[in-house]
Amino acid sequence: MGESEVELKKSYIGIFSLNYFVQGINQSMFTTIIPIFLFYLLDPLPVDAGQIASMMSIILLPFGVKFIYGILSDKIGFKKFGRRKPWIIGPSIASGLIWILFPFILTASNAMSLVTILGVIIVIGVAMGDTAIDGLILDLYPKERLGRVQGICWGFRSVGIIAGGPLLVILILLTGGTTEIIFIGLGIAMMIFSFTTLIVKERVKNIEVNAVENLKVIFGKRKNWKVYAFSLFNSFCDGIVFVLIPLFILIQWGLVTASGATMDLIGDPTQEHLYAPQALIAFIIGLGVITGALIGGRIADLQSRKRSVYISFILTSISFLLFIIPISWPFLLIFSLILGTSAGWRNSAFSAVIGQESQQYPEMDSTYYATCNSFTNLGSTIGLQLTSILIGVLAGLQAFWIYAIIFLFMAIIMNIGLGTFFTLDPNDYEINIERSQ
Repeated sequence: MGESEVELKKSYIGIFSLNYFVQGINQSMFTTIIPIFLFYLLDPLPVDAGQIASMMSIILLPFGVKFIYGILSDKIGFKKFGRRKPWIIGPSIASGLIWILFPFILTASNAMSLVTILGVIIVIGVAMGDTAIDGLILDLYPKERLGRVQGICWGFRSVGIIAGGPLLVILILLTGGTTEIIFIGLGIAMMIFSFTTLIVKERVKNIEVNAVENLKVIFGKRKNWKVYAFSLFNSFCDGIVFVLIPLFILIQWGLVTASGATMDLIGDPTQEHLYAPQALIAFIIGLGVITGALIGGRIADLQSRKRSVYISFILTSISFLLFIIPISWPFLLIFSLILGTSAGWRNSAFSAVIGQESQQYPEMDSTYYATCNSFTNLGSTIGLQLTSILIGVLAGLQAFWIYAIIFLFMAIIMNIGLGTFFTLDPNDYEINIERSQ
């Protein structure tokens, strides 16, 4: 296998981070903006919360099959644009155009069905671009820098997911704008940012990719399933961090009242005053994510990936235990910063591990990396589903104790993730670097 050398410019990380941030905002749009938009669009008709939840679960399904997009960007390329860029730019243009069309084609009569169909297409485009950028990073950066680069990019994507929706809502409220403008703006941003990847000089790999044989190896080796098990449990608690923790803080803040598992809004029925506190919580968690991603990636690259993983899992467990302490809401904001830091740290260390593991399959490194992320997304979904079941079982208890038991459960279940990581061979993911002063 031969490959060309390229200069790794600092601007590349900025380009990747911007694209990841926009990808995160796409997910936040579906979980935060779209439900509110549907309430306004369908008014005075009632909106069934269960129907919205079902619609969102369908829309986000394409993230669970990212290995398919990995195969495409590994196997199919274009001589002029390389293997990765066509799968970043093309899908982003398609998704961006659909966002721009959203305000002009949605009506009260077709909204629920059309949002579902178009949402799936948008998320397929986002997931394709996400997977191709992962592959581009794996192609460009040596193993000694994977943890830091992937940690930074993952951090920006997480901030987009966490803070994007609430901040856009506040932007709408403060400017007196409309949701339709946000749709159009996001579509334009997706297309513009995807074209910035043309600045990145791709490393040309002169290889023939045998997809079938590589897939047999990727899914046939027993040791790879250990990595997939680690991937599954790595994100098991992420849904709780990004969804349940903000709700818990709003309850303890006194902005939302809770009786058992049922929550009621307080005060103004439009609840516009909730957007600012929600955005503040999201910002604090996001700040922690970025901080943890930087620290975790640096330790993973310059010291030890095993150490970085262990510290991140232990920190996550301790962070959940902090929320069990009956304490006033300002301290919960501090705890959310710590929990966000643990999430960013954990995922940057995880990215460094699976990034190194994927380089054992140079012909289909993106496919392997995307497969691990498919299991990561599955783990987050399972974690949320188990939490939903647990809330139903504990519905008769006081709200604080329902959340306390869930947080304790997550602190314990994290140790399973450490157990799966312990089964991996350090020779497959660890690097030794001699450092000078």
